[in-house]
Amino acid sequence: MGISIAYSGKLRDPALVPELVGDLAAKAESAGWLSKTMKELVAEKRVTCSGLEGITLYPHRECEPLHFHFDEEGTFINHYYHALLSNTEMADMMRQALAESAALTRNLARSSQNAPGSGGPRIAVPALPEAPGVEFFKQGSRYNWTKTQFAGPKVHVAVCTILRYVKERYAPDLEVKDDSGYFAGGDYEKLEAELAYVERLAAITTDAVQAAAKAGKGPMTLDAFVNRINEELAEAKNKLH
Repeated sequence: MGISIAYSGKLRDPALVPELVGDLAAKAESAGWLSKTMKELVAEKRVTCSGLEGITLYPHRECEPLHFHFDEEGTFINHYYHALLSNTEMADMMRQALAESAALTRNLARSSQNAPGSGGPRIAVPALPEAPGVEFFKQGSRYNWTKTQFAGPKVHVAVCTILRYVKERYAPDLEVKDDSGYFAGGDYEKLEAELAYVERLAAITTDAVQAAAKAGKGPMTLDAFVNRINEELAEAKNKLH
């Protein structure tokens, strides 16, 4: 839950990586942001796979890192998923975790669908496939994202500014998907409203989970617990307005 920015694409020329790294390192220093080159990330074991170049920017302590990592073709790479393509042990652990998560998600979805209708937000999630294979990791390695929700609108705008700069100067085909719509529309008031709404929704959901747990007399099944959460959410719907 939260506002994030996802981005994927390819540099117009792989030879631009050194220039981009130096350029973004200078911009990060000017903005007071921490940055780390791929060499530093590998040395610190933050990146465990080989064959990548680039830089990571750290805009704010409450904002996820902004990765500009590239393979030899200049494609933006998610280093975590890229590592899973060669580390079979890690990949198997991820598949098992995703399989368990998918099973839980299907249970939650069924519970939500079978519960009586009510207003307000609900715990409702789509069914997921079984544990993914190699193709899932290949697709995942082409997508990066950063959550800005907890860093505030000014940091969100700064992240969008950097991504727009990279798109205009280095990667004209870069695709950016901003949950708030700010990257495309530039509406700051709408951005503030979106961040505030998600924050309120997160707070209400947290309160609902805590209330459902306190209301239970003895052990509850997963379905019963989810139904109780949805009841709490329905009662709290007016808090979102």
